[in-house]
Amino acid sequence: MDIEHLRHFLSVTRRGSIGQACRDLNMTQPALTRSLQRLEAEIGGKLLERSPRGVVLTAYGETYLPYAKAIVNEAARASQELKAFRGLEKARVRVGISPNFVSYLVPEAVQRLFAIYPGVTVSLVSETYENLNRMLRGYELDIVFSQFLDNPANLEVAPGEHIRRETLFDSFSRAYVRADHALAKLKRVTLRDAVNHEWAIPLQMSLVYRFEHAFRTAGFDGPVQKINTSSMSFMKAAVMDFGLPAVVPDHVMADELRNNQVIALKVPELNFEYQVGLSWRARGTHTPAMTAFARILREVAAAHDAA
Repeated sequence: MDIEHLRHFLSVTRRGSIGQACRDLNMTQPALTRSLQRLEAEIGGKLLERSPRGVVLTAYGETYLPYAKAIVNEAARASQELKAFRGLEKARVRVGISPNFVSYLVPEAVQRLFAIYPGVTVSLVSETYENLNRMLRGYELDIVFSQFLDNPANLEVAPGEHIRRETLFDSFSRAYVRADHALAKLKRVTLRDAVNHEWAIPLQMSLVYRFEHAFRTAGFDGPVQKINTSSMSFMKAAVMDFGLPAVVPDHVMADELRNNQVIALKVPELNFEYQVGLSWRARGTHTPAMTAFARILREVAAAHDAA
């Protein structure tokens, strides 16, 4: 299979226009059309069709698109690693991380990696669990460090994806409020008390679902989620500056809790536990940089878990 044909196909799908793809690729339209036709002939199906909005994917094309992306990404990865092996470029590891860990564990692991392998470069992407796993399956990431969904059914992967997961530790998310918040003054906080306040909730599908489910189970519609964000620093601001109660991982509020700036509400229904760990493809390239980073992250997580 000619990788250039795949690159041409991806350019057209990205642009939605043969003409714009031609300009990006510096090709003539007949040449690009021939390339697409050869790819369709090779895989045995029509990938694109014209519409009033430009060029769109057929159902066959929709099915083939993620595989085309994976092949092109893995080919680029192979080229990078071969160049690194010849000393022409530095090795690179592409890491996906949950927003929870942008400033927790990962910075220490990256520092240790650089100390041992100063020639390695790291690309970090912070996204939701769902998006990180999509990028991992599409060969856009080498490894993911994140919380796992609590529902075992959601940990199953589609046949052929071969994603492996390794649990490193358990993480707990609780309801936190600023020390002067009205809820902090109650001796006992119930969901009935909590539902009357606006909240800040991390932009994470599983946590949003569990938060809303807790109130629905108790017969409430649920409070207004005034702020949803994937930024843990903004979640802190929501609590400290906006005065909103929020459900966040314990490590996010650890300093504020020690300094008596916040309290953790004792609301069992809003205490959520997650497994945290690594995800990677069982198939494909496992570079030395990726293997080293995974080993170091295991060591850092074990040390913090023990402490």
